[in-house]
Amino acid sequence: MSSSDDNGLVDGSSRQGTSLNTFLGALTASVIIFAVQVSIFFLLRNKLARIFKPKTYLAPERERTEPPPRNPVALIKTLWNFSDREVLRKCGLDAYFFLRYLRTLLIIFVPIALVVIPILVPLNYMSGRGQGVVDSDNDGVADGVPTGLDTLAWTNIANKNIDRYWAHLILAIGVIVWVCTVFFLEMRVYIKIRQDYLTSAEHRLRASATTILINNVPLKWLSENALRGLFDVFPGGIRNVWLNRDLSTLLEKIELRDSIHRQLESAETELVKMAKRKQLKQRKKDEKKARRSTHGKAPTKAELEQRRKREDAEARKLAESGQGSCAGAHDEVPRDVSQVVEEVKQEERQRRLSRQVTPEDEVPQNRAFGFGILGEGISKVGQGIGRFGQGVESGVATTNGFTRITSASRDGPRATTPLGRPSADNRRVQALRDHETRLGTSGGPEDEPSHPRVHSRQDSILSQNSWQVNNSRFDTNAHGNTVRKMSDLKVMYDESPRKWYHFWKPPPGGYLSPIPQVSEEEEYPFAYKPTNKTFGQKLMAAIGMGSDDLPTLEYGKASYSGAAYDEERDKDAVWRQYLKPKHRPTHRLPRWGFPNWLAWLTFGKKVDTIYWCRTELARLNLEIRTDQAHPERYPLMNSAFIQFNEQVSAHMACQSVMHHLPKQMAPRLNEVSPRDVIWSNMSMKWWDEWARTAGVTALIVTMIIFWSFPVAATAALGNIDSLAALPGLTWLEEDGPARKIATGIAGILPPAILALLLVLIPIILDLFAHFKGAKTGAQKEEFVQKFFFAFLFVQVFLVVTIASFFVTTIPNFVNNLSKLANAEEVLEILAQNLPASSNYFFSYMLLQGMSVSSGALLQIGTLIVWYIIARIIDSTARNKWQRNTQLNSVKWGHMFPIYTNFGCIALIYSVIAPLISIFAIITFSLLWVAQKYCLVYVVRAGVDTGGLLYQRAINQLFTGLYVMELCLVGLFIIQANTEAAGSTARAVIMFVCLLLTILFQVLMNRNFSPLANYLPITIEDEAAIRDRVFEEEQRRRFGAAEDTEVDGDEEKPPNMSLDGHSYTGREDDEIELQGLPRKPTKRSNFNPMKDMANMAMRGGRGLRDLTVNKVEGAAPIKSAAAFRKAQRQKDLEAQRAIGDALYGGVADEIEDLMPEERNALIIDAFKHHALRARQPTVWIPHDDIGVSEDEIRLTREYTDNLHISNEGTALDSKVRVVYGLNPPDFSEVDLIDL
Repeated sequence: MSSSDDNGLVDGSSRQGTSLNTFLGALTASVIIFAVQVSIFFLLRNKLARIFKPKTYLAPERERTEPPPRNPVALIKTLWNFSDREVLRKCGLDAYFFLRYLRTLLIIFVPIALVVIPILVPLNYMSGRGQGVVDSDNDGVADGVPTGLDTLAWTNIANKNIDRYWAHLILAIGVIVWVCTVFFLEMRVYIKIRQDYLTSAEHRLRASATTILINNVPLKWLSENALRGLFDVFPGGIRNVWLNRDLSTLLEKIELRDSIHRQLESAETELVKMAKRKQLKQRKKDEKKARRSTHGKAPTKAELEQRRKREDAEARKLAESGQGSCAGAHDEVPRDVSQVVEEVKQEERQRRLSRQVTPEDEVPQNRAFGFGILGEGISKVGQGIGRFGQGVESGVATTNGFTRITSASRDGPRATTPLGRPSADNRRVQALRDHETRLGTSGGPEDEPSHPRVHSRQDSILSQNSWQVNNSRFDTNAHGNTVRKMSDLKVMYDESPRKWYHFWKPPPGGYLSPIPQVSEEEEYPFAYKPTNKTFGQKLMAAIGMGSDDLPTLEYGKASYSGAAYDEERDKDAVWRQYLKPKHRPTHRLPRWGFPNWLAWLTFGKKVDTIYWCRTELARLNLEIRTDQAHPERYPLMNSAFIQFNEQVSAHMACQSVMHHLPKQMAPRLNEVSPRDVIWSNMSMKWWDEWARTAGVTALIVTMIIFWSFPVAATAALGNIDSLAALPGLTWLEEDGPARKIATGIAGILPPAILALLLVLIPIILDLFAHFKGAKTGAQKEEFVQKFFFAFLFVQVFLVVTIASFFVTTIPNFVNNLSKLANAEEVLEILAQNLPASSNYFFSYMLLQGMSVSSGALLQIGTLIVWYIIARIIDSTARNKWQRNTQLNSVKWGHMFPIYTNFGCIALIYSVIAPLISIFAIITFSLLWVAQKYCLVYVVRAGVDTGGLLYQRAINQLFTGLYVMELCLVGLFIIQANTEAAGSTARAVIMFVCLLLTILFQVLMNRNFSPLANYLPITIEDEAAIRDRVFEEEQRRRFGAAEDTEVDGDEEKPPNMSLDGHSYTGREDDEIELQGLPRKPTKRSNFNPMKDMANMAMRGGRGLRDLTVNKVEGAAPIKSAAAFRKAQRQKDLEAQRAIGDALYGGVADEIEDLMPEERNALIIDAFKHHALRARQPTVWIPHDDIGVSEDEIRLTREYTDNLHISNEGTALDSKVRVVYGLNPPDFSEVDLIDL
């Protein structure tokens, strides 16, 4: 084959010869950018704590770090000495593995640089084809002789020295072995750290540790009783089952309400501010008029400044005092955890009373069949249906978790109604119980199955308070599997006749398909049934142009009058004293389904924003509240959340074959956090998700193809010789200042433009991941990581490498594409272009390493948002509160692929252009320092994937090895075409290395993947011991136990239920559900949780580190609520930082809660977001002219379905909104990470 032709397949040598001018131009620009940004960072970092070190105060206590040193050298030393264990505790597992990933890349390339560069660079240069490293006169190739940095690369070896390529082969094999060794060792460490994290006592307390998401549940198994009966074969039994419902219509209402709420809040704020500005303007006129009448002097600047400071101080005092008024029923927001527990206590008392009622029409109430209607509690979890009727109705969590934690209803009139459903639903419950009795699915100790259990363990002992879930973590006598009772064994067999042509059926006499323990006839009459539809209606609904008809509800009147709010109600409003009606905020209503921001295109009706929003928000609040109270209206989806009592059970359930048919009850996801669930996608059908995934994949492939052209054009900008051949650019051929300037620009401009072209890609992929139906944030991040890396590798490496292949005329381009059908052509294209493109990546990696690292330190985006964008769009108190209290979070799916692509490029060129290793070390070192600073002091971890992205990143690095091996094979083949001795052997050896590398990756993944995703049984006992140690420390922390030995045999006091009644249970009740004794005890005079590291990771050393001997001399604290109250008074006493106001004394970590508190919160954790969404408060600023007070009065007189308040906020002297408290609808429960 020819190395070049007339059809645009340009020889790589035409792109060689990048001189030091081009490289130094890129280096100079990168250093200048780095120096400027780092200098500004060091100047501002001690002045702008909110920007450069917010985690030192504006974060939960567990995540806070000590302020960094002011001295730059001391700062670097502090970062270096910040231990991995501290990173794990304060930043999370994903942050730790991200930093470890950068360190792993350094571990790979430092030895490569130390070994490969001293050997290959002299071999490439000495007696080579070109010797002009410094060549300022010509930036190209002189008669095919390499110049510039190419003299140090592969292409400079002369034909007479071709045997030197054996050194390249040997060192390439060494690089492959070294990289594979590092990968293997890293996977071992990854498995160990991840297992330690997942089995730590703190993590095992979380709902995610024991909860799985199961998809594609067949219809007959889609009930709580059926799922409990199926999954109770696993140790410990089931604690909770949540069936998912299609709440998309309710979710749309909530999203619309949130939009209208923000619009009303902004309009009300603007009205108050406009009235205040008008009042100040009038005051200025009145003062001027008064001075004229009295011939007084105008106030001086000092007097005006003094008055301004006085008014600002008054505004701050008013905001911090919380003075103001409010209107609307607002009894649904739990202010703290203790209120939640108190509400659950009240529910428990009512259940106790309800169980004493025996008439047929007075069945026990609040037994929710997944939705607060029918069902049973979580007591006797794991017994299955065999003991279904014994004390089941007394559970603290009703079936499926669809009973709210708070017993107060959302509106005033319903707040005093008893819990439960009306008598019609009670009759349904009674019917269900009758069915159970007839079929033998319920019973007590006297009603045991007539046949032995399978998979059974020793019977469990129930506590007197059966709502409390018994412990199985420390006791092997856990609940066992139960099976349904059967009186006629003949019904187990399939005796239906078969015709000779029924080839698709098995022969008669076999077993029937498995039947759930509660048959569909018992459950389905109470489930939602859609109305009969025609085929056309079903087809329209299937393609998304129709929807299921829901049973209608009577919503009642949203306002007292039932009419919309109008101007007549504002005749005596205070705002009229300062403004005219035409000054009030207005907007247009969209038509034809257009979004609000495009309403101006539809020429919709112009309405008063406050009047319209007030009416609509009151209506939506009423409708949403009513819909949330009747979730049974919505159809069931084919998915469910299942929470086990044991962590090992959740992992076993995910690995087992759960159904006898393919693709049923799969896939199953473990480690599902309630905060990580994407609720809007839970109603997506499986076929819809498959179709969306196919469409998204096609779109991404199309994007990759069409993005190639601008990316290739940016690479072509770096080739001055090619540009000089274009018409109009022939002046570049001339020597002189113009060419030198162009050469310098060519080193920096293409990488910069390429970086800009790739900015939008992860954002688009985020949208695609959501559109395709990702169920959790972790799935979303994994999707983005996978496709973003593919996009980057194709665009940044492949397209740039063969840019001349694309940048040509259309006929030649079509001809070039036809060549890709030949594998030998592909190898030759890569081999020809790869060595010449190395110089481009020198500049690219250097620019990225210096600009990205310094930009991360400077927080350019945050500075722009705070000082430009925020001043434009943040007008309300809530906007400012959110801006100030919410830290930036990291999207790991955006971060890993960028550095994985750097690593792949460096691996590919590690032998072909050895100098790349130096630039890789510089890049990864700078990024490690910058990213560690950001993770420790600036940003909070976003979605927690548990480190899963690290494993994928390691596997993606194999791409670099494969491409390096393929390119070396191609280069050796090209040499073989010149009849060079030994080239064929070298090509064969490298091809064998390629096959061995593939085999190594396959075997490594086959052995490590199960351990990365699931926990082995061997570590369960050790985890249980750590749980017991942690439990004892928790007892000491809350003052609930004397300073006893951890493994002591002292007698323990009786356990307590939520309402204070003692019950008899096992000695070692589970951490999550164990009640603590309520007697006066001693507590520590220190905060051990502040100093206690992860017990699972430190082992028994954690006990020695805690000063447990100091537990004496303090007043007794009987509850965690009292403990936190004391801490809150201490933390908030000075009110020095907003972080204290937000997090001070708040139990934001689940281990900070008492067992009963944890249980009460977890019950509500996996309810659909649409059922948990709370009514928002319209938070407007307090003013001294009475406009906001009057707006609250007008709202109160119109409706009680809209909550509005001006507490905790005010206007300063410049009519800017200030706030001193959290929003009225804020709850510390929202901060708790379950």
